[in-house]
Amino acid sequence: MPWCPTCKNEYYEGIKVCSDCGCALVDSLEEWEKAEREKKEAAEREQIAALREMLEEANDNAEPVEPEEGADAENKEAGGTEDSGKASGSQQRGVYRNYEEKAADNKSSAWTLLVVGTAGLIVIILCFLDVISLPFSESSRFMILGVMGAMFLFFVIMGVVSMKNAGKYAKKAESERELTKELEKWFVECVTAEKIDEGLFTEEEADFSDEQKYFKRFDRMKELLSERFLNLNEGYMDRFLDKHYQDIFGEKGNQ
Repeated sequence: MPWCPTCKNEYYEGIKVCSDCGCALVDSLEEWEKAEREKKEAAEREQIAALREMLEEANDNAEPVEPEEGADAENKEAGGTEDSGKASGSQQRGVYRNYEEKAADNKSSAWTLLVVGTAGLIVIILCFLDVISLPFSESSRFMILGVMGAMFLFFVIMGVVSMKNAGKYAKKAESERELTKELEKWFVECVTAEKIDEGLFTEEEADFSDEQKYFKRFDRMKELLSERFLNLNEGYMDRFLDKHYQDIFGEKGNQ
């Protein structure tokens, strides 16, 4: 006998549509309910899998927070020499990120994480209070809200940590700017193209192009800087000298 899956009314054979609600009748109410449960459970499993994937992606894409720096680590970043294992003339230029840039990046990330995390937690709370309804069963609803709540709470925590790091980097940026001013003042007063090239090239090398002379000149500039200012960070020196190499020799002298 056919049944209405909505009204749960039984009809005589030959009737195809429920007279009360207009729903199409089914041959077996139990089989229909079983099939509907399976569809609903499959949809819920897909939703949970998607949420877990979202959380994993958020963890992977979250900007790593640099650990607290001890005295040795701070010396290394602010003034220590890093051994890159490469020849001095073949090191990459321009990869150093100063404290001002780190502070700006952390602050931007912090605000994004805090806004998204806070907004997400508000939505989760509204869902728990049934202000916002979700088309899930009771057990799946709590599981999904729990996963989403953990993800948004993680965003908030990462935002707070990033904001703290932004403050630390902002303080260090002030000292770094003072150091840069001191270096620039000395460099402009004491370092000239003639002093750099003095005795640097052999007779054969004297006819080399500016591009061929670049590495030797750069290493000499680094030597002069290191003699005057001890224990400068390697990346910091490379970035500083890249700028002033162009000031001294012009763009033709750059590689």
